[in-house]
Amino acid sequence: MPLDFSLVIPFYNEEKNVRRVCGELAGDFNARGISYEIIAVNNGSSDGTGAALAEVIGLNRGTFRLVNVPVNRGYGWGVLQGLKEAAGTRVGYSVGDGQISAADVLKAFDKSLAEDLDFCQGTRTARRDVLLRRINTKIFNALFRFLFPCGVTDVGSNPKIIKKSMYEKMSLTSRDWFIDCEVISKSYLLGGKMGEVPVASRKRELGESHIRVFSALEMLKNLVIWRCGAFFWTRGRL
Repeated sequence: MPLDFSLVIPFYNEEKNVRRVCGELAGDFNARGISYEIIAVNNGSSDGTGAALAEVIGLNRGTFRLVNVPVNRGYGWGVLQGLKEAAGTRVGYSVGDGQISAADVLKAFDKSLAEDLDFCQGTRTARRDVLLRRINTKIFNALFRFLFPCGVTDVGSNPKIIKKSMYEKMSLTSRDWFIDCEVISKSYLLGGKMGEVPVASRKRELGESHIRVFSALEMLKNLVIWRCGAFFWTRGRL
């Protein structure tokens, strides 16, 4: 029997968060009684993340799987390596820093299932970022909605849940943070049924963020390039 849900969590130098994040996911998912797998990706970490993940896998055999990426090639690359291994009828990914709770991952999964959505994601009800980053995010989200009027209001939020049949049509390629934009825009361009659910954005308690100022500029450049080529991509897929 196919699994109900495959969730990918990429970890890059998150030694301090691995056990807490994975423990919360296992506890909440087991309590729900769904058939699932957590695909934990060690995305080229240089700290003790690999050892922490090995410990987690040993304690959760059958529900947790490990994907090792020897060299970090970007956040999106780690997500893609995990999704390649996903067996669930719905697949998705979320962050490994503890800012999105397991309960909110399940909330997005439940909405996806209840409304038979091709794509569903969490949308943060409150941001805990510094002011400059909040402003940059608002501008980027507004531009994204102008170029791709799909109704999604918070492009960089998680989790993201995709029906497996939709994921298989996407041919995702983004290796960096643009993976979020690619997933959303391709769901829209392919005519997918899309939805959002409010989630809380928790404060990062341990470790440090790997998003830098240049990441926003890189995403803006990629967005413009992708919008220019989206018409041809759609015609090639439909």
